[in-house]
Amino acid sequence: MQVPKSIGVFVPHRTATSVQVMERLLEACAAAGLNAYEMGKLSLNDPELSHPELLLCLGGDGTMLSAALNASSYGTILGGVNTGHLGFLSACGKEEILPLVQHLASGTYLVETRAMLQVCKFNETGREASRRFYALNELALSRAQTGKMIDVDVELDGKLLNRYHADGILVATPTGSTAYSLSAGGPLMWPTADVMCLTPICPHSLTSRPVVLPDSVEITLRPCERRGRAEESLIFSLDGRNTYPIFLNETLTIRKAPNPIRLLALPGFDYAARLRAKLRW
Repeated sequence: MQVPKSIGVFVPHRTATSVQVMERLLEACAAAGLNAYEMGKLSLNDPELSHPELLLCLGGDGTMLSAALNASSYGTILGGVNTGHLGFLSACGKEEILPLVQHLASGTYLVETRAMLQVCKFNETGREASRRFYALNELALSRAQTGKMIDVDVELDGKLLNRYHADGILVATPTGSTAYSLSAGGPLMWPTADVMCLTPICPHSLTSRPVVLPDSVEITLRPCERRGRAEESLIFSLDGRNTYPIFLNETLTIRKAPNPIRLLALPGFDYAARLRAKLRW
């Protein structure tokens, strides 16, 4: 790999620990001759900062999820220094600053391509909303009022798969298989596999199980009226961060996004070892 010409460092939560890690990182980059600077916001098209070739996020997986869309849009490599909890997406921990900088300065780092989801919303007349939505981990469809079930028809490339009666429906990427989908009983998927997973949340049927699908398929979710309660609103969320309303007769289509995310990894990265460590196998 080439030595990155510019490195943006993003620290959303300026705790004493994160500020200390950022200072160590910037000092190490300067000593190695790397052009690294703190980014005060996530706008990668800031004319004063230009587009960094590499964006390093200090925090946990949530911090990297918040930066994923901007990074994928501009082809920016996204890397994480874990100062949070799980750190499934991070390239290294805060104790590995010096090895990280050494690999960046020598161009011996790795870049792993991960798929994202593109979500389109259509109204009752079939007209698409003015914006499209993106997620690195998953899309979740549920009722706005917790504790209420939903009925939703799920179609694959226009053909009905099933009508689910459940607390909700998840569509997860392989990267997101270790997040919400795993908690809902979904399978672990290798992060570079060309698949997606449809996972019902607490389904009201023992035969409603997660289904692994090729990522070439288009998934359509059609919320249905349940027992005359048409007034109850539904929501869909992306990576557990951004939430939007959806009503009966509106639909969502989910497919593999055209722009993947490019994640930073260090030589010797072993996903199996990460699973053992994070899941305590």
